[in-house]
Amino acid sequence: MSENFNQPREYDAVLGGKIPPPKDGVVLGGIAGVKRRLTSAVSVEEQVLAVAEALKYGEAGIRLVFEIINPESEKLQLTISSLLGQQALAKLQSSLDTEPPLISAVGANYSNLQKLLAAGKWQDADQETAAMMLQICDRTQQGCLDPTDIEKFPCADLNTIETLWQKSSNGRFGFAVQTYIWQKVGGTANPDWEAWCRFGKGVGWFSQGSWRYWNDLQFDLNANVGHLPRGGAFIGWGLGDFWTGCRTLSALAEKLARCNII
Repeated sequence: MSENFNQPREYDAVLGGKIPPPKDGVVLGGIAGVKRRLTSAVSVEEQVLAVAEALKYGEAGIRLVFEIINPESEKLQLTISSLLGQQALAKLQSSLDTEPPLISAVGANYSNLQKLLAAGKWQDADQETAAMMLQICDRTQQGCLDPTDIEKFPCADLNTIETLWQKSSNGRFGFAVQTYIWQKVGGTANPDWEAWCRFGKGVGWFSQGSWRYWNDLQFDLNANVGHLPRGGAFIGWGLGDFWTGCRTLSALAEKLARCNII
């Protein structure tokens, strides 16, 4: 049975201060209540509280947040991305305690990527990840991947790359958390500029009205959940390019599902 978001929940506010509410009380529950709280929030502190309540309603609440709230405040941006990241981390189950085997279906050597990630050299690891994926797809000269390349990418290699990123970052970085956030903000196989921007804000690639260049990313564990991998300086997703990035990320989400990685 599908959830009825119009019904109040245990964490909804009740005018009148009584639960259950009196006959003449007004329940500020459901999506209508969430929308009212978001619309009436004026200060950053009020907006932060309203956003936290909205995100409890999943995708429906997330959509309202990005429709109503203009997250110019750094604190508000961090709240949105942090809460989305917490949802992603809670949803995804990773085997982080064991050393992942460096399996490749095409004979690729992932030992250097493993060393870079273990040492916390996130920028170099992002470049290495991009270079290896381009090499496997025979796209080094082109410098980018397209959905067809992602579709043909070996599951064993994708799983190795994903496991290495998850293990080294305690689950904060990787394609799986990016996919979860992408789907939560309404991303689908159909190009959607608004969803693409919501995703960019969620992982910290889009801020203050523009997409961040690769050199301006935050290459440490204080970055937003899902901030990395970005695809190096050139691989073709996360560069702010709508048609390339949106479609490639959608293809990656589908590939992860087919490979049983998520």
